[in-house]
Amino acid sequence: SNIVRHLEKHNFFYKYQYGFRKGFSCEIQRLEFTHEIHTNMNLNTQTDAIFLDFSKAFDRVPHCRLISKLSSLHIDNLTLSWLRNFIFLRKQFTTAGDFKSEFADVTSGVPQGTVLGPLLFLIYINDLPLSITSGLRLFADDCVLYRQINNTNDQLHLQNDIDRVISWCHKWQMTLNIAKCKLVPFTRKHTNLDFAYRLSNSPIGSASAYKYLGVELTSDLSWVSHINTITANASRTLGYLKRNLKSAPPHLRKLAFETYVRPKLEYASSIWAPHQSYLIKHIEAIQNRAARFISSSYSRYDSVSLIKLNYSIPALETRRKTSLLCLIHRMYYSNQGTSLLEPTNKDSHTFNSKSFKRIFGSIQSFNSSCLPRAVRLWNDLPEDVVSISDLTRFRSQLTTIFIE
Repeated sequence: SNIVRHLEKHNFFYKYQYGFRKGFSCEIQRLEFTHEIHTNMNLNTQTDAIFLDFSKAFDRVPHCRLISKLSSLHIDNLTLSWLRNFIFLRKQFTTAGDFKSEFADVTSGVPQGTVLGPLLFLIYINDLPLSITSGLRLFADDCVLYRQINNTNDQLHLQNDIDRVISWCHKWQMTLNIAKCKLVPFTRKHTNLDFAYRLSNSPIGSASAYKYLGVELTSDLSWVSHINTITANASRTLGYLKRNLKSAPPHLRKLAFETYVRPKLEYASSIWAPHQSYLIKHIEAIQNRAARFISSSYSRYDSVSLIKLNYSIPALETRRKTSLLCLIHRMYYSNQGTSLLEPTNKDSHTFNSKSFKRIFGSIQSFNSSCLPRAVRLWNDLPEDVVSISDLTRFRSQLTTIFIE
């Protein structure tokens, strides 16, 4: 819309707000956030992250204060007047059985289910990070406040930033659900640097794991728990399909697997893809069971590898590599997130001219994490493949390379 173009032109949006913005995604948000944590772990330091939960964030935006923020954006008067009518000229009523209340003015909340609703919320929350000195990332109303912790002073700085968030909430009439706000101290040390963080007068509960943007982040950034969760979920769904599609033809069984089971095993896999062979086998075992179900081949003499080949079912590890490389492709050709990637020198010994400097660490968990692994895979691709700017063609070429 014209409003979005106006705001983007003037660099209005907070640079780490990745929600409801073209070219931004929770995938890159997760990558950047976890890479920061992995980097601190590689330095043997702790990262304290406060995951903040806004209570009914979209419903609580007060209209009068929203209008005051819109008025400061130098939007033309005609558009501003239209927005004012769009926000204010709304009424609501309640029904109970045959009874209906009188109409009442709606004084808060951005209209959900509309194109403008998410944009209005982004505008409203955009100045939250302005006074914050620690790291802060937003995906619409999903908010995480974090800081590298070396000593008590770092923890005090983080507490000061928590207090600033509370002050912002009081000023702009937003509410945090304190019970759902959690502290996760990310570290691989045996003992944490503990600190009693508080929201107003209430202590923030500490957790060893938190589900952030659909992925379970544990305090040591091990993905075992997340993988166990998704494989158990996928296994239950596969069991349901086996019970209810006994008489279905193979092509319908395969479609059901690809629609209902495989996505559970692949969501955000670029972040959590394991390097340990036992975890790779653990995930693939679900697909092996699905392949036998699709083909009705349950004999121990039936080769599951041959079944997957006959039914064009590629290994999940291959699909994870393809997904990871597609992520780097989007980052390269859209310049989104490339601040984490540094191009190599022209005379470097690499397979392609679009390669990045390798990212090395001193611990295995860092070297096998998303970004270092992605750079290694990208740099090994031939020039004619990385030069394909169209993502669909690029993915197709990767499929040819990995499968053939």
